[in-house]
Amino acid sequence: MPGKTSISEKNFTINGQHLYYRTVGSGSPLVLLHGYGVSGHVWERTLPYLAQQRQVFVVDLPGHGRSKFTRSWRLREVAPLLANWLQQLQLPPVALMGHSMGGAIAIHLAAYAPEIVERLVLVNAAGLPLQTKLPALAVRSARSMLQPGGGSYPRSLVWDILRRPRLRLLWQAAQEMMSSDFHAELAKITIPTLIIWGERDILLPISLGEALSAALPHATFVRLPDCGHRPPLAQPQVFSRLVLEFLEG
Repeated sequence: MPGKTSISEKNFTINGQHLYYRTVGSGSPLVLLHGYGVSGHVWERTLPYLAQQRQVFVVDLPGHGRSKFTRSWRLREVAPLLANWLQQLQLPPVALMGHSMGGAIAIHLAAYAPEIVERLVLVNAAGLPLQTKLPALAVRSARSMLQPGGGSYPRSLVWDILRRPRLRLLWQAAQEMMSSDFHAELAKITIPTLIIWGERDILLPISLGEALSAALPHATFVRLPDCGHRPPLAQPQVFSRLVLEFLEG
């Protein structure tokens, strides 16, 4: 296990919208987008590995973690905000990695601003129609937190979730996710792409990963056995190795 690395906390505000993010490591930039209802701390166990080779930007998406949000939450408004943020930072083209809902946002961002994204990693990613009802999806989400290979939450992530409940935002985000379909955006993506999927995911089953791979025929599709919906938490070392090998490839 690599040693501890120094983390810098920062804030970005534009047009009244506030983003909290952390940076760690050095090298070419790697931007991490977390999933629904959690925060950037979902990547916590991967940072000691990823930061050995990359400057990692860990974002709390609007309304999640320490990023404030007061308006109605709209999924398709997040990627333009992130594009603005990255342009303001004046970074070279970044590697972009999104998990679950963050995967849908990563797809949108890669299509919306292709000049700022050079490589894409999608992890048990949303973005295609879920073909289920919200109550059934909520049950699957709860089960995915308890299943073997699901990956337990670190304390920092639990604290981010509990310290400021945002039920209205979570309801709006869930509604947005149920109706999201990024087929049009997927058709525009030509950059090197890696899709990683936990084979035992009961929230977003691997059939969705296969459909995503079919929509991105140039992508590399990797299955993680004995792993559920959260590979960065359940298998951080194996997961990080796959990501870094792809980024350096």
